[in-house]
Amino acid sequence: MYKLVKINDSTATRTVELENEITGHIDVCFDDSALVSTKNFEFMKVGNSYNCFIKLFGTMVNEGDTEAVRCKIISDEVVGYKEFLKVLVDEEVYYIPKNKVKDKTKDEFIFAYTRKDLIKVDKVVHDDLLSE
Repeated sequence: MYKLVKINDSTATRTVELENEITGHIDVCFDDSALVSTKNFEFMKVGNSYNCFIKLFGTMVNEGDTEAVRCKIISDEVVGYKEFLKVLVDEEVYYIPKNKVKDKTKDEFIFAYTRKDLIKVDKVVHDDLLSE
């Protein structure tokens, strides 16, 4: 569960600051759900807690990239109609599109991400993941 700490509104999109209630880690996540659907994450209120799925947006890289994180695969996961790998980065759980990982036979891989995207909150799935 994540507690919504802060909402940073922009013209068309927003970022949300989420605090993992177990680890205390804060993630700043991009939320463009209101641009693509009326069924979006705008119901979220500061101070409330939600079951959030956070996607890492980026690419696999080689060992030694200083901007990258080590991802340990936990399981395969389907969110909407899209396939993801549920991964552990340190103590935090994230989701990476399965097609972004070249060798799925290994337990771990290195991933460089440029942002974190909010893809599911409670039972509401980002509309981009609902089309095949």
